[in-house]
This record gives sequence, structure tokens and C-alpha cells, in this order.
Amino acid sequence: MANIRAINAWNAGATGAGITVGVIDSGIHFTQPDLAGRISAASTDVVSGRSTPDGPDDHGTLVSGVIAAGFNGFGTIGVAYESTIVSIRSDTAGECDDDPEEDVCFGTSNLIRAIDYAIAANVKVVNMSLGGEGPMGTAFEAALQRAVNAGIVFAISAGNEGAEATGGNPEYPGRYASDPRFAGAIIVVGAHNSSDVMAGFSNRAGVSANNYLSGPGVDVITGCDGTSCFRVNGTSFSSPAVAGALALLLQAFPNLTGRQAVEILLTTAREAGAAGTDAVYGRGLLDLVQAFQPVGSTQVGTLSGQSVSVTRERFSYTGGAFGDAFRNSGGALDTVGHDTFDRLFRVDLAGSYGMAPRGVANMLPRAPRQQARLMVEGPLGSTLTLTTGAAVQDSPWDLAESTNVITPWLDERRREDMMVEFSAGRGAAAFWQGRNGARSPFELGAADNFASLAQVDRAWLGAVKIGAVTLTADTGVGDRAMPFQAREEDVSSYARFVADWRTSSTSRLRFAVGGLDEKMGPLGSYAPLDSGFALPSTTTFGSVGGQFALRPNLFLNAEMGWARTDLSGRFLSLSETAISSTWALGLTTFCKQLGFGCESLTWSISQPLRTESGVFSAYLADSPAGYFDELTFSERTFSAAPSGRQIDMSLGSVHRLGDGSALSLRGMVTRDDQNVRASPTTFTLMGSWGKTF
Repeated sequence: MANIRAINAWNAGATGAGITVGVIDSGIHFTQPDLAGRISAASTDVVSGRSTPDGPDDHGTLVSGVIAAGFNGFGTIGVAYESTIVSIRSDTAGECDDDPEEDVCFGTSNLIRAIDYAIAANVKVVNMSLGGEGPMGTAFEAALQRAVNAGIVFAISAGNEGAEATGGNPEYPGRYASDPRFAGAIIVVGAHNSSDVMAGFSNRAGVSANNYLSGPGVDVITGCDGTSCFRVNGTSFSSPAVAGALALLLQAFPNLTGRQAVEILLTTAREAGAAGTDAVYGRGLLDLVQAFQPVGSTQVGTLSGQSVSVTRERFSYTGGAFGDAFRNSGGALDTVGHDTFDRLFRVDLAGSYGMAPRGVANMLPRAPRQQARLMVEGPLGSTLTLTTGAAVQDSPWDLAESTNVITPWLDERRREDMMVEFSAGRGAAAFWQGRNGARSPFELGAADNFASLAQVDRAWLGAVKIGAVTLTADTGVGDRAMPFQAREEDVSSYARFVADWRTSSTSRLRFAVGGLDEKMGPLGSYAPLDSGFALPSTTTFGSVGGQFALRPNLFLNAEMGWARTDLSGRFLSLSETAISSTWALGLTTFCKQLGFGCESLTWSISQPLRTESGVFSAYLADSPAGYFDELTFSERTFSAAPSGRQIDMSLGSVHRLGDGSALSLRGMVTRDDQNVRASPTTFTLMGSWGKTF
């Protein structure tokens, strides 16, 4: 049970209750304690004139125990421990023509009667732990076809002749799994040990690889009577594990046909041997964890009739301003969805939004860059400048090496950019283009943290100076790329207007207003447009800040910003507008005169962007009381504000060395990291050295 991870199915509520499993074998001991209450009164003996369903042999009882041994406080537990066994005895010792010493053999005529009895008894699954070398004739194949047409599915043992048996193929009737007439209704089952290694005695997948699974068949414990148990080996005891797994699926997901249950087990098998389907392990090892997970894309219905596709391969991130708001939604986004097989699953849509990567970008030194610049002087004092740049190859500080913690949706190629600038008199204009995550150089000292959320690849800037005031307008557009995913083009943009007023040579005041248009999600969020999780949003922002000389040797830097965000996604919207804030306060002194051995000393405290208020709203399907009940929808709401408030405090210094180089040191303490209350306080110490020449 541990090897096939049956407990995961049990925890999901699957027990096999209400499912009848036919065991075509050597009969069953009706008094076997571990099968008490699990044996159907319809159990029979199909051999003419014998009428002894409880035969002297233990084989059928041991096989049945693997399927349905009760959860009764002793012995073992069957895979489908509340299923019902219809034992169909069909063995006849006198028909062991090829090996007279065999105690239990199965003649074709009796197996035909057994299959027809299974059809009449309306069983869902049949286990056949038996086999031989050759095809079983047209009459048997006709009976098998009748059963398949009636919706019955089979688990059949592959045989115990080992790797060399019949050319490395399963025995019959298991090999009928690869016959086009029955394909999809039969799983032929090999055996592996507790280390997931194919048992030496087990027939391999061979020609039946596409319909072959391996189940645990070494040292299997079954047939317990309260004081002792049997320890058995063979594909006879791996096959009923698959039969029990089919029963669990059919009970847990009553919309499934038998063929669909077979396909699910084959599709979700645990990888073993060579990658993919191979001639030894076939599709792999029976795995109920995977079988009870959604297969393919899970479609979650919405009140509008549109669906949201949930897969394990796609992902979304919320912007850092929201912190753990989705994690703390309190089940507001719990709903139901259907996978590729139309199976009903509970789905937590909140879990599809990951928290933003940790904001370590501000802790890293600027990546070393190589630059080339061409400047041409024009008439009337005008200047045209072309600048190209790229991150230094193999630099340990290339942000490409850190994308997994900063912006994992960016690839790891080298950052490159170029800029064209034109200036004449009091005016200037510039165009910049970057790729692979290169950062826009248009940092104006006002609302930079808002503009940077767009992560643009192309930006334009125009500026004009009027007296002591410089007016600047800039805008940019960004694409998003994820390794191995299609590039999302023009999904984010910003526009900003800044007024920079220099009150003196050392003091200035800046005002900025602007807007963000983000198709994937608000405030730097990332959600693929075709996933259904995208949250198209618009944000207006404003900020005020500046630098002020408190003394000739002491300067105050301060900024405060606000943002207002509205969004509407396929299933999620803001019923109350989200209001966000950010602020920073710093003091800088030129400290040579203070005797600290430094050129400058800076202390700062800041709050990164944080959502202060707002309410998310979604209309989602409620979990139905019955599997086939019509879905009803209800409104769910939760706060857009995170549980904590991140505060960063830092102290930095610049030291000029004797050779003309400079050493920069910076220490940072962060409280409520990622805006999560009670996050461990983090400490960071950084240093960098550089020299210009």
C-alpha cells in the first residue's frame, strides 16, 4: 500500500465502496477474517457439476485480500478496502495438460463461463491472476469482447516466467492488452519490489508496453487471519493492486467509464526504467498520488461562462505590494474544477498565485557593464549621442545570474541596451531600447519605483528646462519572456510627468504623476495572458520628494508616493479600489571632517510599495453536496492588503582609497520581509570595489 501510495486516495475519500470486483481464480474462503463483509453472495463456481465456490486452494483468497482486505484493526488493508469481491471459481486441476504437477489450472471453456458470469453479475472490474503461453482461441476472445462491450475492464497478471519468457512478452490472456480489439480495456501487470526494481520472475512489458503497468509483487502480505499472514510473491499479487486502484477511481469519480480509469492509471504511472514507455516497465509503476491528481488542464468555471485553466506547468506571481494577501484569503478562492477526464476536483485558485520573488534587486550592486559612446556635435550647440552597453560577460554580479530570485519570468541571456540622445539649448530627447532584462536608464529621482514596475524594453524621454524647473515626460513599453514560453509582447507600459525644481545648488524638490497599464497583473504582477489568471489593471500614481541641505555637510533625502489601482480579471476583480503607498527617508553626510575614514555616510529607512486597502471579489462555484449536483455560484471577498509592513533600514559608506579606487560598504536590516507579518528579520552586508580610469 505504501509503494503505490494508496493512502493519498484514501485521504481523498476513496475506499472502493459500492464497486464490485470480479476475481476469476481458484475460489475464495468465505470465513477468511480479513475479508469479512467484503465477499458477495453472488460468488460462484462456474465449473459444471461442482458447485464449490470455496475451493481448497488459497490463491484466489490471497488475491482477493490484496484488493479488499478490511480496515479492521488487524492484518493488512486492501487497496479498495470497502469494495465487494465476486469470486468466480473456474480452476480445474485436470486441465493442466502442459504441467500435470500443477495443482490449479484454468481451462479456456471455464474461463469463458467465468467472463460471461462477470457480465451477468454487473461487475465493474475483473482481476485475472493467471496465464499461459499461447492465444486462447476465438471463443475466449469473443467472450472477452462481450465483457469489454459491457464496460468491464481487466487487470491481468503478466506471468512469472521472467525476462526470457515468450520472447520477453507477457503471457496470455494478459497479452490481449495490446490487441486492438481490447486495447484500453485491459492492463497487463508486472511486478516490482519495494525498491521499485522489476522482479526477476516477472514477465516484462514487451509488445504490450503501451498497456503495461508494474505493481508491487515481492513480499506482499495478505490472507491474514488475526494471528498470522501469508508472505507471497508473483504477478498474481501485483495484478490485484491495479484492480483495486481501478475500483478506487470508479468510486471516487463516478462519471468515469472503465476505459477512462484504465487510461488514467496508464497516464499517471510513476516513471521507471528508460524514459517514457519502454519494453521492461511499460508505462511505469502504479502510482495513486498521480492518479488522484488532475490530469491535463483543470477547467474552473466562472459565473460569466468563461473558464480558467489551472495546470501545474503554468504559474503566476502577484506584485510585491500585495505580499501574502492571496495566501491569507481564508479560502475565499476555494472552488471546484474538472480535469481532462471531466473529473470533479476541489481547487484553491489562491494557490495558483505565488508570492512575488524576494526584493533582493536593491541589495545587489549594479552589474558591471561595458559601454561604447559616440558623440557628434551639431549646429547651434546641439549634440547627438549614441550609447551602447552590455553586462560584462561572466560577471558574478550580472543580474542574469539572479533572475530566479528577482524576476524568474526573465530568461538568462546577456543584458544589452542602446540609447540615442539629442540635446539642443534647453531641450533634450532620448530613445532607449534594451533586451533580456536590461534596466531603463530613465531614473528621474521621482516615482522611479512605480515606473520600474512596467519593466520596459523600450522607452522615450523628452525634457525642457525653464528657469530653475526642469519638466520631463517619459514613457515606456515592455514585453515579458519566460524560458520555454511564448513571448508576451507589449503587456506593460507607463507614462510619467516630472517637475524638478532646484531651489539652490544643493536642494531640489520633485513632483511626479503618471500611470501604469499592466495586462498581466497589477503593480509588477506576472500572469500569462492565456492562463485565465491575468488581472489586467490600470494604476495612477503620484509622488513628491527631494533633497534638502540641513547643514553644509548634511543632506536629507525624502520621498513619498501613492497609487490607486483598478483591475478586472476573468474571475477576480477589485470591488474596492486598491490604494498603495511607499516612502523613504535618508540622511547623507560627507564624513571626512568627522574622522570616520570615509568619504560619505548614508543612513536610510524606507517602506517598499505596499497595498494599504482594497477588496478582491470573485464569483466562484461552490463545492456541490453531490458529485453530479448542478453547480451554484457565490461571491467571495478578501482584503488586498498584506499582513505585514516591510521596513528596510540601511547604513552605507564610501571609502576613497589611496590608489584612486573606492570601496563601498552597505548593511541592511529588513523587517516583515515581503510584507509578511512576523517574517524573520533579515540582515545583509554588501561590499563592492571599483576604480575609474
